[in-house]
Amino acid sequence: MLLTLFIIAIALIAVTGLYCIIATHNLIRMLLAMEVLIKSVTLLIAVAGAVCGKMALAQSYIIAIIIIEVVVTATGAGIIIAVYARSGSLDLRSLTKLKG
Repeated sequence: MLLTLFIIAIALIAVTGLYCIIATHNLIRMLLAMEVLIKSVTLLIAVAGAVCGKMALAQSYIIAIIIIEVVVTATGAGIIIAVYARSGSLDLRSLTKLKG
């Protein structure tokens, strides 16, 4: 019963992240939605590790995911800052006007 609740909560978090990525045109909101989506994957790995009895392996995967997530977030934030400096907008649709 508890496992089912965890799976439902993880699925809701993942759907929320996917919806935010699809529905918005703001680059910062997309970056935050990606963070939410990655957190749901992290929770899924933690639950899978607890169910299988291999929590140490799951924790090592989670630490690796967190490290990769920080790098991706920092890179994405840098790209967003550069886009804002270049175009003056955080709207994804304004990227079609860039020339390079």
